[in-house]
Amino acid sequence: MKLIKYFIFACCATLFFACDSDDDLGESNITINVQRNEIDQWILDNLTKPYNIEVKYKWDDSELPNDKVLTPPSMDKVIPFLEVLKNVWIESYEQAGGGTFVRKYVPKQIILVGSKSFNDNGTITQGTAEGGRKVVLYQINEFKKSDKEFLKRLFHVMHHEFGHILHQQVLYPDEYKMITPAGYTAAWMNVSLQDALNEGFITPYAKNIIDDDWVEMIATMLTNSKAEYDAIVAQASANGQKIIREKESYLAAYFDQVWNIDIYALQTDIHNRISQQ
Repeated sequence: MKLIKYFIFACCATLFFACDSDDDLGESNITINVQRNEIDQWILDNLTKPYNIEVKYKWDDSELPNDKVLTPPSMDKVIPFLEVLKNVWIESYEQAGGGTFVRKYVPKQIILVGSKSFNDNGTITQGTAEGGRKVVLYQINEFKKSDKEFLKRLFHVMHHEFGHILHQQVLYPDEYKMITPAGYTAAWMNVSLQDALNEGFITPYAKNIIDDDWVEMIATMLTNSKAEYDAIVAQASANGQKIIREKESYLAAYFDQVWNIDIYALQTDIHNRISQQ
């Protein structure tokens, strides 16, 4: 027993003397040196500081599906793409809804992927949103500032995903669910645009589930001028046009009453910004 007590005393004494605060431990050899390249600095100055947005463009497979063959974005695409994203998406919403709205609701993490993301059913995933916090954007290596149609497709994805974030915060009216309740199908990829329009859906993907119907309406309105959008609607049958216009009325009221945003003014501003690229 004495031996045990002596051993415990010796250990405590060793610990006491080893941790004496009066001992001079010398200067620390640990240094924190954050090395930022030009891209990192641009992201910090233009997205992180003003909007609290983190952008990941370097490869991190923990952020992406493990069953996909994907590639990172080319370095020379990152800043040009983010400049357009900031102008066409963030600043347009900031002008329409105010700085507080943007800082509160824009996703706090954006993941950029260079390649397409192919699915087993033959479709391509162009973007995803997770919990209102993270957005993954694919096909960045195909980005060309001068290609207006590509910009429209890319920002269709962005507005689609941000539309999900907004309705996850405040859901669209229950009445919207009753407009075309029997029209949704997991086989939406087998539906032509003309058939979708005739049934009252703005795109074939709008037939997937009601949430996608809602955000496809948003994305189609916000990536086309009013004249372009009206021309799309005009392709539908008379009944299809009536249904789409009814959905549009719910959309406009929702943006006005919930977010204090005039969606038609936002539509015009975004179209002008895309045209100026």
